[in-house]
Amino acid sequence: MIAVPFRRASATTPDLGTTFLCEAPRRLELERGFGFHHGERITPFSIVYETYGELAADRSNAILVCHALSPGAHAAGKYAPTDLSTGWWDGLIGYDKGIDLARHFVVCVNFPGSPWGTTAPATIDPVIGAPYGSRYPWITVEDMVESQRLVADHLGIARWKAVIGGSLGGMQALMWATLHPDRVGGLVAMAAAAAVPVASVAWHLIGRKLIQSDPAFHDGDYYGTDQSLRGLQLARMVGHMTYLSEAALERKFGRRRRGGTRQFEVDSYLEYQGSKFAAAYDANSYLRVQAAMDEMDLEEKFGSLTAAFRAFRAPALLVSFDSDWLFPSAEMRRIHAAMREARIDATHLDLSTRNGHDAFLVDYPLITPPVRDFLAAL
Repeated sequence: MIAVPFRRASATTPDLGTTFLCEAPRRLELERGFGFHHGERITPFSIVYETYGELAADRSNAILVCHALSPGAHAAGKYAPTDLSTGWWDGLIGYDKGIDLARHFVVCVNFPGSPWGTTAPATIDPVIGAPYGSRYPWITVEDMVESQRLVADHLGIARWKAVIGGSLGGMQALMWATLHPDRVGGLVAMAAAAAVPVASVAWHLIGRKLIQSDPAFHDGDYYGTDQSLRGLQLARMVGHMTYLSEAALERKFGRRRRGGTRQFEVDSYLEYQGSKFAAAYDANSYLRVQAAMDEMDLEEKFGSLTAAFRAFRAPALLVSFDSDWLFPSAEMRRIHAAMREARIDATHLDLSTRNGHDAFLVDYPLITPPVRDFLAAL
Protein backbone atom coordinates (compact mmCIF):
# COMPACT_ATOMS: atom_id res chain seq x y z
CA MET A 1 0.00 0.00 0.00
CA ILE A 2 1.09 3.59 -0.61
CA ALA A 3 0.37 5.78 2.41
CA VAL A 4 -1.55 9.00 1.70
CA PRO A 5 -1.75 11.63 4.47
CA PHE A 6 -4.99 13.33 5.43
CA ARG A 7 -5.64 16.87 6.55
CA ARG A 8 -8.34 18.44 8.63
CA ALA A 9 -11.31 19.98 6.81
CA SER A 10 -11.92 23.65 7.57
CA ALA A 11 -14.82 24.80 9.72
CA THR A 12 -17.97 26.52 8.45
CA THR A 13 -17.46 30.07 7.17
CA PRO A 14 -20.12 32.75 6.46
CA ASP A 15 -19.41 32.57 2.72
CA LEU A 16 -20.31 28.87 2.69
CA GLY A 17 -23.55 29.07 4.62
CA THR A 18 -24.19 25.81 6.45
CA THR A 19 -21.56 23.75 4.65
CA PHE A 20 -17.74 23.71 4.86
CA LEU A 21 -14.66 23.40 2.68
CA CYS A 22 -13.34 19.86 2.44
CA GLU A 23 -10.10 18.44 1.12
CA ALA A 24 -9.81 16.76 -2.27
CA PRO A 25 -10.40 12.99 -2.45
CA ARG A 26 -7.56 10.70 -1.37
CA ARG A 27 -6.35 7.52 -3.06
CA LEU A 28 -5.18 4.28 -1.53
CA GLU A 29 -3.04 2.54 -4.13
CA LEU A 30 -2.95 -1.25 -3.76
CA GLU A 31 0.18 -2.30 -5.59
CA ARG A 32 -0.65 -5.97 -5.05
CA GLY A 33 -4.21 -5.48 -6.23
CA PHE A 34 -7.65 -6.10 -4.79
CA GLY A 35 -9.05 -9.60 -4.35
CA PHE A 36 -12.78 -9.88 -5.01
CA HIS A 37 -15.15 -12.05 -3.00
CA HIS A 38 -15.82 -14.36 -5.96
CA GLY A 39 -12.10 -15.00 -6.50
CA GLU A 40 -10.94 -12.52 -9.16
CA ARG A 41 -8.13 -10.01 -8.62
CA ILE A 42 -7.31 -6.72 -10.33
CA THR A 43 -3.73 -5.47 -10.07
CA PRO A 44 -2.97 -2.68 -9.46
CA PHE A 45 -6.07 -1.28 -7.79
CA SER A 46 -6.96 2.21 -6.54
CA ILE A 47 -9.51 3.07 -3.83
CA VAL A 48 -10.81 6.65 -3.53
CA TYR A 49 -11.97 7.98 -0.17
CA GLU A 50 -12.65 11.29 1.59
CA THR A 51 -12.25 12.37 5.22
CA TYR A 52 -13.81 15.24 7.19
CA GLY A 53 -13.03 16.57 10.64
CA GLU A 54 -10.01 15.72 12.77
CA LEU A 55 -9.01 12.22 13.85
CA ALA A 56 -8.42 11.99 17.59
CA ALA A 57 -4.97 10.95 18.79
CA ASP A 58 -6.40 7.65 20.05
CA ARG A 59 -8.47 7.27 16.85
CA SER A 60 -11.64 6.77 18.90
CA ASN A 61 -13.86 9.29 17.07
CA ALA A 62 -13.83 7.79 13.55
CA ILE A 63 -17.17 7.22 11.83
CA LEU A 64 -17.55 5.31 8.58
CA VAL A 65 -20.30 6.61 6.30
CA CYS A 66 -21.30 4.16 3.56
CA HIS A 67 -22.69 5.48 0.28
CA ALA A 68 -25.54 4.03 -1.77
CA LEU A 69 -25.73 3.14 -5.48
CA SER A 70 -25.69 6.58 -7.09
CA PRO A 71 -23.19 8.70 -5.12
CA GLY A 72 -19.54 8.20 -4.24
CA ALA A 73 -17.05 9.21 -1.56
CA HIS A 74 -17.98 12.93 -1.64
CA ALA A 75 -20.40 12.78 1.28
CA ALA A 76 -20.23 16.36 2.57
CA GLY A 77 -18.82 19.82 2.07
CA LYS A 78 -17.52 21.64 -0.99
CA TYR A 79 -14.11 21.51 -2.60
CA ALA A 80 -14.29 25.24 -3.40
CA PRO A 81 -16.63 28.08 -2.33
CA THR A 82 -17.82 28.41 -5.95
CA ASP A 83 -19.02 24.78 -6.19
CA LEU A 84 -22.72 24.66 -6.98
CA SER A 85 -23.43 21.47 -5.05
CA THR A 86 -22.34 19.87 -1.80
CA GLY A 87 -21.68 16.27 -0.85
CA TRP A 88 -24.61 13.87 -1.01
CA TRP A 89 -25.22 13.77 2.81
CA ASP A 90 -24.23 17.34 3.59
CA GLY A 91 -27.51 17.84 5.43
CA LEU A 92 -26.43 15.30 8.06
CA ILE A 93 -22.62 15.64 8.10
CA GLY A 94 -20.99 18.92 9.10
CA TYR A 95 -20.28 21.29 11.93
CA ASP A 96 -23.20 21.38 14.41
CA LYS A 97 -25.10 18.82 12.32
CA GLY A 98 -26.28 15.31 13.17
CA ILE A 99 -22.79 13.91 12.60
CA ASP A 100 -20.87 16.81 14.10
CA LEU A 101 -17.40 17.30 12.63
CA ALA A 102 -16.37 19.25 15.73
CA ARG A 103 -16.48 15.88 17.51
CA HIS A 104 -16.18 13.21 14.85
CA PHE A 105 -13.82 12.21 12.08
CA VAL A 106 -15.82 10.94 9.11
CA VAL A 107 -14.57 8.61 6.39
CA CYS A 108 -16.45 7.76 3.18
CA VAL A 109 -15.00 5.19 0.77
CA ASN A 110 -15.94 4.83 -2.88
CA PHE A 111 -16.47 1.07 -3.17
CA PRO A 112 -15.25 -1.18 -6.02
CA GLY A 113 -17.39 -1.09 -9.16
CA SER A 114 -18.70 2.43 -8.57
CA PRO A 115 -17.69 4.86 -11.34
CA TRP A 116 -16.60 7.68 -9.01
CA GLY A 117 -12.84 7.16 -8.84
CA THR A 118 -12.13 3.70 -7.46
CA THR A 119 -10.95 1.20 -10.09
CA ALA A 120 -14.12 0.35 -12.02
CA PRO A 121 -15.32 -1.12 -15.36
CA ALA A 122 -14.50 2.11 -17.21
CA THR A 123 -10.95 2.18 -15.80
CA ILE A 124 -8.18 1.47 -18.30
CA ASP A 125 -6.59 -1.95 -17.85
CA PRO A 126 -2.84 -1.17 -18.05
CA VAL A 127 -2.13 -4.58 -19.56
CA ILE A 128 -4.21 -4.08 -22.71
CA GLY A 129 -4.68 -0.30 -22.72
CA ALA A 130 -8.49 -0.49 -22.87
CA PRO A 131 -11.29 -0.32 -20.27
CA TYR A 132 -11.98 -3.45 -18.23
CA GLY A 133 -15.58 -3.32 -19.49
CA SER A 134 -17.26 -6.73 -19.49
CA ARG A 135 -14.16 -8.31 -17.89
CA TYR A 136 -14.65 -6.40 -14.63
CA PRO A 137 -15.67 -8.76 -11.79
CA TRP A 138 -19.23 -8.95 -10.46
CA ILE A 139 -18.91 -7.34 -7.06
CA THR A 140 -20.57 -8.11 -3.72
CA VAL A 141 -21.41 -6.12 -0.60
CA GLU A 142 -18.57 -8.08 1.02
CA ASP A 143 -16.22 -6.43 -1.52
CA MET A 144 -17.53 -3.01 -0.54
CA VAL A 145 -16.86 -3.73 3.14
CA GLU A 146 -13.40 -5.10 2.32
CA SER A 147 -12.44 -1.87 0.52
CA GLN A 148 -13.53 0.09 3.61
CA ARG A 149 -11.57 -2.25 5.89
CA LEU A 150 -8.43 -1.64 3.84
CA VAL A 151 -8.88 2.13 4.19
CA ALA A 152 -9.49 1.76 7.95
CA ASP A 153 -6.26 -0.23 8.31
CA HIS A 154 -4.42 2.35 6.22
CA LEU A 155 -5.63 5.14 8.54
CA GLY A 156 -4.83 3.12 11.66
CA ILE A 157 -8.49 2.87 12.71
CA ALA A 158 -8.93 -0.43 14.57
CA ARG A 159 -12.55 0.22 15.55
CA TRP A 160 -15.15 2.58 14.13
CA LYS A 161 -17.08 4.61 16.66
CA ALA A 162 -20.03 3.96 14.35
CA VAL A 163 -20.80 2.69 10.87
CA ILE A 164 -23.66 4.60 9.25
CA GLY A 165 -25.48 4.32 5.92
CA GLY A 166 -28.78 4.52 4.09
CA SER A 167 -30.20 2.19 1.42
CA LEU A 168 -27.28 0.17 0.00
CA GLY A 169 -25.12 2.09 2.49
CA GLY A 170 -27.28 0.72 5.30
CA MET A 171 -26.84 -2.78 3.91
CA GLN A 172 -23.07 -2.28 4.07
CA ALA A 173 -23.40 -1.16 7.70
CA LEU A 174 -25.30 -4.38 8.47
CA MET A 175 -22.63 -6.42 6.69
CA TRP A 176 -19.94 -4.73 8.80
CA ALA A 177 -21.79 -5.86 11.94
CA THR A 178 -21.72 -9.46 10.75
CA LEU A 179 -18.21 -9.66 9.24
CA HIS A 180 -16.28 -7.44 11.66
CA PRO A 181 -18.42 -7.16 14.82
CA ASP A 182 -15.45 -6.25 17.04
CA ARG A 183 -14.58 -3.28 14.83
CA VAL A 184 -17.98 -1.56 15.04
CA GLY A 185 -18.82 0.52 18.12
CA GLY A 186 -22.31 1.45 16.92
CA LEU A 187 -24.49 0.90 13.87
CA VAL A 188 -27.00 3.15 12.12
CA ALA A 189 -28.89 1.68 9.16
CA MET A 190 -31.61 3.67 7.37
CA ALA A 191 -34.02 2.61 4.63
CA ALA A 192 -32.22 -0.73 4.33
CA ALA A 193 -32.77 -4.48 4.60
CA ALA A 194 -30.88 -7.68 5.29
CA ALA A 195 -31.92 -8.76 1.78
CA VAL A 196 -33.71 -6.85 -0.98
CA PRO A 197 -37.41 -7.87 -0.99
CA VAL A 198 -38.47 -9.92 -4.00
CA ALA A 199 -40.71 -7.17 -5.44
CA SER A 200 -37.77 -4.76 -5.45
CA VAL A 201 -35.50 -7.44 -6.95
CA ALA A 202 -38.03 -7.78 -9.77
CA TRP A 203 -37.96 -4.05 -10.51
CA HIS A 204 -34.16 -4.15 -10.44
CA LEU A 205 -34.12 -7.07 -12.88
CA ILE A 206 -36.37 -5.22 -15.31
CA GLY A 207 -34.00 -2.27 -15.25
CA ARG A 208 -30.92 -4.43 -15.80
CA LYS A 209 -32.57 -6.28 -18.68
CA LEU A 210 -33.35 -2.94 -20.31
CA ILE A 211 -29.64 -2.10 -20.23
CA GLN A 212 -28.50 -5.50 -21.47
CA SER A 213 -31.03 -5.54 -24.33
CA ASP A 214 -29.91 -2.13 -25.62
CA PRO A 215 -28.05 -2.72 -28.95
CA ALA A 216 -25.64 0.08 -28.01
CA PHE A 217 -24.57 -1.82 -24.87
CA HIS A 218 -22.47 -4.31 -26.88
CA ASP A 219 -22.41 -6.84 -24.01
CA GLY A 220 -20.63 -4.31 -21.81
CA ASP A 221 -17.90 -3.27 -24.23
CA TYR A 222 -19.43 -0.03 -25.48
CA TYR A 223 -16.63 2.38 -24.51
CA GLY A 224 -15.47 4.66 -27.29
CA THR A 225 -18.57 4.13 -29.44
CA ASP A 226 -20.14 7.51 -28.57
CA GLN A 227 -23.58 5.88 -28.66
CA SER A 228 -26.28 6.96 -26.23
CA LEU A 229 -27.30 4.14 -23.87
CA ARG A 230 -31.07 4.43 -23.90
CA GLY A 231 -31.28 1.25 -21.82
CA LEU A 232 -29.50 2.93 -18.91
CA GLN A 233 -31.84 5.90 -19.12
CA LEU A 234 -34.88 3.61 -18.96
CA ALA A 235 -33.37 1.56 -16.13
CA ARG A 236 -32.89 4.73 -14.11
CA MET A 237 -36.51 5.70 -14.72
CA VAL A 238 -37.65 2.34 -13.35
CA GLY A 239 -35.30 2.63 -10.39
CA HIS A 240 -36.29 6.21 -9.65
CA MET A 241 -39.93 5.19 -9.32
CA THR A 242 -39.01 2.90 -6.41
CA TYR A 243 -37.36 5.81 -4.58
CA LEU A 244 -40.56 7.89 -4.50
CA SER A 245 -43.96 7.28 -2.91
CA GLU A 246 -47.53 7.58 -4.13
CA ALA A 247 -48.02 10.68 -1.99
CA ALA A 248 -44.83 12.25 -3.36
CA LEU A 249 -45.90 11.57 -6.95
CA GLU A 250 -49.32 13.10 -6.39
CA ARG A 251 -47.81 16.14 -4.71
CA LYS A 252 -45.13 16.68 -7.37
CA PHE A 253 -47.09 15.85 -10.54
CA GLY A 254 -50.60 14.52 -10.19
CA ARG A 255 -52.03 14.11 -13.70
CA ARG A 256 -50.84 17.52 -14.81
CA ARG A 257 -49.74 17.97 -18.43
CA ARG A 258 -46.64 19.82 -19.56
CA GLY A 259 -46.98 23.25 -21.17
CA GLY A 260 -50.35 22.66 -22.79
CA THR A 261 -49.17 19.46 -24.49
CA ARG A 262 -50.41 15.89 -23.98
CA GLN A 263 -47.17 14.92 -22.20
CA PHE A 264 -47.62 14.23 -18.50
CA GLU A 265 -45.37 16.17 -16.11
CA VAL A 266 -44.22 12.89 -14.60
CA ASP A 267 -43.07 11.74 -18.05
CA SER A 268 -40.94 14.85 -18.49
CA TYR A 269 -39.50 14.40 -14.99
CA LEU A 270 -38.53 10.76 -15.54
CA GLU A 271 -36.97 11.54 -18.92
CA TYR A 272 -34.92 14.28 -17.32
CA GLN A 273 -33.79 12.07 -14.43
CA GLY A 274 -32.92 9.22 -16.80
CA SER A 275 -30.91 11.41 -19.18
CA LYS A 276 -29.09 13.21 -16.38
CA PHE A 277 -28.11 9.96 -14.68
CA ALA A 278 -27.03 8.20 -17.87
CA ALA A 279 -24.81 11.13 -18.84
CA ALA A 280 -22.83 10.77 -15.59
CA TYR A 281 -23.04 7.14 -14.46
CA ASP A 282 -21.60 4.05 -16.15
CA ALA A 283 -23.88 1.22 -17.32
CA ASN A 284 -21.46 -1.56 -16.34
CA SER A 285 -21.19 -0.05 -12.87
CA TYR A 286 -24.97 0.19 -12.58
CA LEU A 287 -25.39 -3.49 -13.44
CA ARG A 288 -22.76 -4.65 -10.98
CA VAL A 289 -23.62 -2.42 -8.03
CA GLN A 290 -27.33 -3.16 -8.24
CA ALA A 291 -26.72 -6.89 -8.70
CA ALA A 292 -24.50 -6.85 -5.59
CA MET A 293 -27.35 -5.24 -3.70
CA ASP A 294 -29.72 -8.00 -4.81
CA GLU A 295 -27.24 -10.79 -4.06
CA MET A 296 -26.81 -9.86 -0.40
CA ASP A 297 -28.87 -12.06 1.92
CA LEU A 298 -27.74 -12.25 5.55
CA GLU A 299 -30.27 -14.93 6.44
CA GLU A 300 -29.03 -17.16 3.62
CA LYS A 301 -25.37 -16.43 4.45
CA PHE A 302 -25.59 -17.17 8.19
CA GLY A 303 -28.58 -19.51 8.42
CA SER A 304 -30.76 -16.99 10.26
CA LEU A 305 -30.79 -13.27 10.98
CA THR A 306 -30.27 -13.95 14.67
CA ALA A 307 -27.18 -16.02 13.89
CA ALA A 308 -25.91 -13.25 11.59
CA PHE A 309 -25.81 -10.76 14.47
CA ARG A 310 -24.93 -13.12 17.32
CA ALA A 311 -21.33 -11.87 17.67
CA PHE A 312 -22.29 -8.18 17.42
CA ARG A 313 -22.45 -6.50 20.82
CA ALA A 314 -22.67 -2.78 20.04
CA PRO A 315 -25.88 -0.70 20.04
CA ALA A 316 -27.82 -0.21 16.83
CA LEU A 317 -30.22 2.39 15.49
CA LEU A 318 -32.53 1.12 12.75
CA VAL A 319 -34.56 3.70 10.81
CA SER A 320 -37.31 2.94 8.31
CA PHE A 321 -39.82 5.18 6.54
CA ASP A 322 -43.50 4.30 6.32
CA SER A 323 -43.80 5.33 2.64
CA ASP A 324 -40.70 3.44 1.43
CA TRP A 325 -41.63 1.14 -1.48
CA LEU A 326 -38.11 -0.21 -2.05
CA PHE A 327 -37.44 -1.32 1.54
CA PRO A 328 -40.78 -1.44 3.40
CA SER A 329 -40.74 -0.95 7.16
CA ALA A 330 -41.38 -4.65 7.69
CA GLU A 331 -37.81 -5.37 6.55
CA MET A 332 -36.36 -3.27 9.36
CA ARG A 333 -38.77 -4.82 11.85
CA ARG A 334 -37.32 -8.24 10.93
CA ILE A 335 -33.79 -7.01 11.57
CA HIS A 336 -34.83 -5.41 14.85
CA ALA A 337 -36.49 -8.61 16.07
CA ALA A 338 -33.40 -10.65 15.17
CA MET A 339 -31.08 -8.22 16.91
CA ARG A 340 -33.20 -8.22 20.04
CA GLU A 341 -33.18 -12.00 20.02
CA ALA A 342 -29.37 -11.83 19.75
CA ARG A 343 -29.41 -9.57 22.86
CA ILE A 344 -28.34 -6.44 21.00
CA ASP A 345 -29.34 -3.02 22.29
CA ALA A 346 -31.26 -2.14 19.13
CA THR A 347 -33.79 0.64 18.59
CA HIS A 348 -36.15 0.75 15.61
CA LEU A 349 -37.73 4.02 14.52
CA ASP A 350 -40.38 3.92 11.78
CA LEU A 351 -40.66 7.53 10.68
CA SER A 352 -43.67 8.97 8.90
CA THR A 353 -42.97 10.88 5.68
CA ARG A 354 -44.34 11.35 2.17
CA ASN A 355 -40.87 11.15 0.61
CA GLY A 356 -40.57 7.37 0.29
CA HIS A 357 -37.15 5.71 0.05
CA ASP A 358 -35.43 9.05 -0.64
CA ALA A 359 -36.38 10.27 2.86
CA PHE A 360 -32.93 9.41 4.20
CA LEU A 361 -31.49 11.97 1.74
CA VAL A 362 -33.98 14.78 2.27
CA ASP A 363 -35.81 14.53 5.61
CA TYR A 364 -33.02 15.95 7.77
CA PRO A 365 -35.34 17.34 10.47
CA LEU A 366 -36.58 13.74 10.95
CA ILE A 367 -33.27 11.87 10.94
CA THR A 368 -30.91 14.40 12.56
CA PRO A 369 -32.21 14.22 16.18
CA PRO A 370 -32.08 10.40 16.51
CA VAL A 371 -28.65 10.20 14.86
CA ARG A 372 -27.26 12.96 17.07
CA ASP A 373 -28.70 11.37 20.23
CA PHE A 374 -27.43 7.91 19.25
CA LEU A 375 -23.88 9.14 18.70
CA ALA A 376 -23.91 11.15 21.92
CA ALA A 377 -24.83 8.02 23.87
CA LEU A 378 -22.00 5.88 22.49
